[in-house]
Amino acid sequence: MQTKGFFDVFTRYNPSEEKRRLLEGARDAKFRYTKSPMRVEIDLSFDRHCDAELIYEIEDECRTLYSAESFKIMPHFPPEEYNTSRFGEITYEAAICGAVTHGFFSLAKYNDDGETVRIEIPFYDTGVEFVKNANTEAILSNILLSRYGVQRTVRIVAGEGARELEDAMVKRREEILAKAEQDNRERVLAERAMAKERMESEARARDPHYDFVSKVGISSLAGKNEIISETCYKMGATTYDTAGSALIYGEDFDIFEPTPLSEVERSPANAVFLGTVFEVGSKEMRGGDKFSYTIGISDGACGCYVRFIAVNDEKMAWFKDMKPGMDVAVSGKMRRDKFDNEPQINPRGIKKIGRAYRLDTAEEKRVELHLHSNMSQMDALITPKEIVDTAIRWGHRAIAVTDHGNVQAFPEVMLAYEKAKKAGKDNGLKILYGMEAYYVNDTARCVFGSNYPSFDDEMIVFDIETTGLSNRNCKIIEIGAVKIKGGEVLEEIDFFVDPEMPIPEEITKLTSITDDMVAGQIKEKEAIEKFLEFAGDRLLIAHNANFDVGFIRIAADRHAIPFTNTYLDTVGLSRYVNPELKKHKLDAIAEHYSLGDFHHHRASDDARMLAEIFFVMLERLKSEGVYNFERMVDAMSESSDPLKLPTNHMVIFAKNKVGLKNLYKLISYSYL
Repeated sequence: MQTKGFFDVFTRYNPSEEKRRLLEGARDAKFRYTKSPMRVEIDLSFDRHCDAELIYEIEDECRTLYSAESFKIMPHFPPEEYNTSRFGEITYEAAICGAVTHGFFSLAKYNDDGETVRIEIPFYDTGVEFVKNANTEAILSNILLSRYGVQRTVRIVAGEGARELEDAMVKRREEILAKAEQDNRERVLAERAMAKERMESEARARDPHYDFVSKVGISSLAGKNEIISETCYKMGATTYDTAGSALIYGEDFDIFEPTPLSEVERSPANAVFLGTVFEVGSKEMRGGDKFSYTIGISDGACGCYVRFIAVNDEKMAWFKDMKPGMDVAVSGKMRRDKFDNEPQINPRGIKKIGRAYRLDTAEEKRVELHLHSNMSQMDALITPKEIVDTAIRWGHRAIAVTDHGNVQAFPEVMLAYEKAKKAGKDNGLKILYGMEAYYVNDTARCVFGSNYPSFDDEMIVFDIETTGLSNRNCKIIEIGAVKIKGGEVLEEIDFFVDPEMPIPEEITKLTSITDDMVAGQIKEKEAIEKFLEFAGDRLLIAHNANFDVGFIRIAADRHAIPFTNTYLDTVGLSRYVNPELKKHKLDAIAEHYSLGDFHHHRASDDARMLAEIFFVMLERLKSEGVYNFERMVDAMSESSDPLKLPTNHMVIFAKNKVGLKNLYKLISYSYL
């Protein structure tokens, strides 16, 4: 009996010529699949090694074409096709299978003696154990056997280069920060020039004789000059410690009453400036006997360049050690650059100084359980290493790292902690590895409670107006409700409630309800009793029901009034019934259904309009074969798209190494 080939089974798949040749050359095809949900696994044997990227592309295309939850091709090659250079693909495949390989094997060294593959990775013992505890060795060994029929024991060990890798990562980060600083400076200069031109243009239009005086807009911290102690000064956003300062260039000088960098243009002839280096550069002059040296310094609020010309001899050896992040004191005078006319400092002397870091002086240190690093875009600037160093310096017992949707800071945190521990400076710090995850309610429920009526039973559509958004601190000022059945309104109620507190001005503008209108009306307890008497045990329907029901429930609890009604949120129902709408506000849906105008943000009008909207949505459900609430809930769950649902935030921590592996797997599954 002839074995079926790939295209005998997957007839609809029409790939590129290269992929077709690859699949047609495969043999010994074996197919495994499940229908609901659809998962496909295929064993294919090839006569020679092929590009793994092609196979991954075929998997992606087939998964999309056949709407499969997963589509996996298991390639098999002759043993002679194996060599250690294949481990790049093998470690990538291992990551898909749940192993911890990303970021750990890029500089690995492999040695195969015919029985054991020894893999050296440039990490300390803690990093190696972290990789091994994810069952990585066994996964690599199994992939090697499956793909090439080669039986090997895999051993992962600590190799040389851990410190070099750490230094390279630090250098790369410094380069990125330096480039970002330079790009930002260029952007600020361009924006400043445009603003100056605009200001001069507007001034000329108002007054042809306007005196154009240069006014530089700077940070609110610029110009801040606070004397903390005899040797400690806060300049701009940074506090510097000048005790133990060391001269590294020029003439010696005393650091006394330094001038903020924001006042460099108004500084005396020989002023002292404190700053942190953000840029270092030098270039040879035309004559070839001298160099032009540039040092950019900033106090966190303002910046300025220190420029001077000197012979490149042994006296300038100190310049090679000048790096971004160093804190310096510069004595000199201001002069303007001949080319861009910007102020710069011509130094008479430069000293290396220290920085006074913030301290946590609390007797009982807190444990920070929610902390982002610069791996969380637009959320933080602190690097993973700085997190560890700061926590140790502050004497904290533990600190969490919980970046948004990723764990990319973990290797750097691990390296920084391992370095501190090796030096005996970890102070017993414990790192809590975690992540701030995005999660959605993919059940897509819009009915909450256990009592489901039929579509033809009596129900209550209602709306409330309140003094604010907090159901704990704000009060109800109006309740409007209509009783419906079979597409008709049977009865209506609408009444004001005395909140016993002033109505904010913005609420009055929104609802047109004033203090005079609610003065002397029924109080909260009587209002809740009146509404619940009207509602009975019927299903409650509201737009953004958690808000309205939340106020009713809190008010009922305050007066010990039982409240157990099942309720329906028409916002969630509209997302299912009206997927073509981008916004599901009450007025947007009313306009979509052409139901006419109404007085929005008044309880009675909103309730009546919501009843009309609900009638239309029920008819749409019935046209799709949904005739009861149970079937509606099932249908909504089946069609929900997690990518379109509103997200919530959840902080997840790994309790142990098994949990850490599971956290990695959770992230992999979520991105797949």
